[in-house]
Amino acid sequence: MATTILTPAENRFLQLSQRALALPALTRLMPLLRDHPTIKDSSDFLPRSAREALLEQRVDWLVQSSEAWKLLADSPYVINPSNNRLDWRHCALCHKPVRYEYHVVLRKDGHKIVVGSECVKKFMSDEMQYLMTITTEDNIHAVAQYDDLTEQYPQVPEILWDPTALPHLPEKHQRRQRWVHNGTKSTVTGYLKRPQPTLPRTQLNPYLTEYDVLTGIDREAATVAQQTAERRAERERRLAEEEAQAAWQHAQHQENTAVEQLRASAPYQTYLQRVANIITQHLPLAAFKTALAKLEMPMGLQKLVNSYQLGVMATEFGRTGQIQAARLQIVPRYLVADLNRASQKRAKQRQRDWYDDLFNAAVGFDLTPEKRQTRLKQLQQTWEGQQVPTSIYADCAKLRDRLTAGEALPANWPAPLRQAFTERLTGQPVDQWVPAKKNHVTTSQLRRLVQDNPDFTTMKHHYQRLYALPAAEEAMTLSALEQVALQRADAREKRMVQTQALIRELLYK
Repeated sequence: MATTILTPAENRFLQLSQRALALPALTRLMPLLRDHPTIKDSSDFLPRSAREALLEQRVDWLVQSSEAWKLLADSPYVINPSNNRLDWRHCALCHKPVRYEYHVVLRKDGHKIVVGSECVKKFMSDEMQYLMTITTEDNIHAVAQYDDLTEQYPQVPEILWDPTALPHLPEKHQRRQRWVHNGTKSTVTGYLKRPQPTLPRTQLNPYLTEYDVLTGIDREAATVAQQTAERRAERERRLAEEEAQAAWQHAQHQENTAVEQLRASAPYQTYLQRVANIITQHLPLAAFKTALAKLEMPMGLQKLVNSYQLGVMATEFGRTGQIQAARLQIVPRYLVADLNRASQKRAKQRQRDWYDDLFNAAVGFDLTPEKRQTRLKQLQQTWEGQQVPTSIYADCAKLRDRLTAGEALPANWPAPLRQAFTERLTGQPVDQWVPAKKNHVTTSQLRRLVQDNPDFTTMKHHYQRLYALPAAEEAMTLSALEQVALQRADAREKRMVQTQALIRELLYK
């Protein structure tokens, strides 16, 4: 069954009162209220927002409206002398003919309406109903006398009709407040029931004086309550901040720990090096993404970066030689820094390798002219090789002969290339040409070294001719080569079992 949210009388009362109320929500509903006298919860014209506003605020709007009106002082109450209902005026709210007219006026702008006794009781404030009873039963001039009284003593309506007055008054003083209320009401009622030319100053004075005292007590209690609430709020705010800070620090610690574990993990480091290797090849974007797709991204990285973001970083590195990824705000900064560092390190190594390879193709290796040209052409196809003029490769094809004849490096070469060749020439013996030694070696290069040389002495000679690693790394590499040579010798002589047995006996017994 549909429920009526707003009756026609309530609707008209809100419309008549709206001009005196500062209620934006009610003002917005005025067109709807004017078009539809009765509003039910099932009305199809009722938007959901309007329905919610009416259900939530209807009672408050009616209460505020009731306080916006007062009885008209000069003619608050009139009895129509006619016995014919057709001669009676109609109530502005319920639209029924009324013989007993109550003239009410809007406090804000003086707009007057006629209201019947039932609607006064139903819609108007307690103050107006109080005055209506006295005006009807005792004194037609009660409203005018009441207006004079409240103009002189504006605290009287607050004492009599405001249930929220003195909200912070301590409980021990509330009996005094009731005494003030009852005494004031008794005095005012006695004054209003008979026409009187003078105000009841003497009778009201004790109650108003006491009310002033209670108002001061309420104000002090309100100040104390506010200070207490502020202190409580401050304590709660500090506690909330401390808890939030502790939670943030805990989360930050967990995140930092997870980041440290990720960055220290072998899959992360391996993937980083492989991506850096692809980036430093300066491939076109499509080729870069194809090469990237062949790599298996570690699980811990899959939520942090994707192929598009890596493509943006690769493009930036190709353009500027570094990765900052300023546009990629959601990519972790440590990942950007790690990839930038790995890419720059790899690019520097590739450049050094290219200088070594170009020097060895031109000077360091004994090559036939055909093989030299082939090797130089291969070096020209790399990205590093495309950064120097093509005339360099024609010079390199004849450089060894020119240097043997005592000529200097070509003066028109780029300064970095001249410097790289000068450094490598400085380390050359006086009686022969030797290749520039690389500062790193790969497993595949060592495997070829093992396959091409039958014994350790030959392996070591060729290794030391081609590579110059840091001391610790070189010691480990030579030890591995020597062990490989010994195991191959044992395998040829078919003494593997005896050798391993003797090793166990020497080491573990």
